[in-house]
Amino acid sequence: MKKLFICLLALISTTATLAQNNTTGSLKEPAISSRSSVLIIPFEAKMYISDIDRDLAQNHQMNFQEIKAKFRAALDREVFIALKNYYNPLSFYSIPPNESIKELGYIYNSIGYKYELVPEEVVVKKENVGTKLIGKFKKKKKEEEYIEAGIQGGQVVSQVDNREKYMKTTLVNEKLLPSLNSKFSASHYIFINQLDIKRGADMRYAASDEGYKREIKVHYTIFDNLGKELSSGAIKSRFSSNENDIDKIIRVQFPLIAERIVKNLIGPDASEVE
Repeated sequence: MKKLFICLLALISTTATLAQNNTTGSLKEPAISSRSSVLIIPFEAKMYISDIDRDLAQNHQMNFQEIKAKFRAALDREVFIALKNYYNPLSFYSIPPNESIKELGYIYNSIGYKYELVPEEVVVKKENVGTKLIGKFKKKKKEEEYIEAGIQGGQVVSQVDNREKYMKTTLVNEKLLPSLNSKFSASHYIFINQLDIKRGADMRYAASDEGYKREIKVHYTIFDNLGKELSSGAIKSRFSSNENDIDKIIRVQFPLIAERIVKNLIGPDASEVE
């Protein structure tokens, strides 16, 4: 609990700075009564994996905890901003710190994590100013990625599974959503499950785009207020292997990732939530 308190204090301070310097939009927007609310749950501190923090720390004179806090707050903010056209977004960064500490602690103790196969990999990349590219990988044939354990051709074969996976949130405590519903009256909940930042991008496309070797992967799960899973997966974004400006990484990459997550919530027909 002490670590959670310290982490949240750092995150709240970081959020205030980010809101002033990096992206337009406020975390404290007036409620629009005709719209449903969506609560964003930021990733747990332990669910952050990065290969580039040392480079970022040297470039910005920041420690690893500050870097993680800044990424966490910024990702929450960008999802908040992307939601504003369709819902009333709710963020733990816009409520009193003591309440945030208590509620997030309860949430993290009430959920579990489970690896699942990625149903569809999505890569988003800013190609140039005002232009964004959204692409999808072609899946490999199942037999090339997965071998079931057993006997094949008279030989004992062990299980091999190199298929792409993502971290999914599971609702372990059946009292969690009723508790959140009573406090926040949200129609949906977006869980940011994990943030990965890799030094080397997936070899399936790295060779064809040598300038974009670093990769951000955001794992997420979306539930409605009855606990039904509406969407779950991972969004990937690539950026330059020479880019160590944390503000630029956030400014360019995070809005694209947030937009994709929100699109997976609203579905193909956004008019239903207008």
